Amino acid sequence: MKFKCKMTDTGSLRDFSNVATTVARMSKQCVIRLTRNFFFFNIADDTTPMVWARLDQNHFFVDYMVHGKTDDIHEIYMELNSAMLAKSVSTFKAAARSVKIRLTNKQQPCLTFEIEMSSISAESRMCVHDIPITIIPQKKWPEFNQPHIEKFEISVEMPQFKNLRSVLERMKNMSPVLTISVDTNGVLALKADADSATVSVHFPNLTVLECDAEDETVSASVDIKKFHAFVAWDAVHPTSMNCNIISDKVVNINLTLDDYMQIKYYIPAVECN
Repeated sequence: MKFKCKMTDTGSLRDFSNVATTVARMSKQCVIRLTRNFFFFNIADDTTPMVWARLDQNHFFVDYMVHGKTDDIHEIYMELNSAMLAKSVSTFKAAARSVKIRLTNKQQPCLTFEIEMSSISAESRMCVHDIPITIIPQKKWPEFNQPHIEKFEISVEMPQFKNLRSVLERMKNMSPVLTISVDTNGVLALKADADSATVSVHFPNLTVLECDAEDETVSASVDIKKFHAFVAWDAVHPTSMNCNIISDKVVNINLTLDDYMQIKYYIPAVECN
């Protein structure tokens, strides 16, 4: 079982760092899946939303090699501490010239980051981070696949994150629950109920991408802090961003950056009393 890759492009280093840092904020543990074509970040358990991020290795890495446990399986799944991952990648944006990531064995399996730092002198400095990992056996791989949802009831383009953030910063302290509604005319509504008032904010004139809803409006109530946690970050500037809903079941936010990065965030619905 072998893995190594190298990044040298400033934009790739920045995007990789931002995505990894965002993932780290969502849960204490993170799963990385490595294939020959893609580098995946994944978070999924019973208590947190699911993040599924796919990075195209051809865009991010100048050198990339994955060998699985056998000659016919070229995938590796590993679990690691999210805080340690965030600490390692936080140095990327500071002054990194290049970063090598390798699967190593240092008394235990590790994901090793070898970060070449810029220096005032002619000689560069090397910073090494070893993150202990747990290799996930093949029989458990299906647990970390992207959720299979055949059809959302409605899909709509989202307003810019900065507009959502300014609203949610005020709403998140009013109520633990946020009701997200989308109607067939392309109006996205965010509603929070407080003891003394109900606040509702509408974003009209959004493009409805798909609609298979029987009713004119589709809505789901979610944990407001979990929704805010995702829209609060400035990791990337997506070329497309849409919100998909199954009534009273799940809200999915899907971000795409050209053809080399895709991030999907799944928030399960909660009961709204």
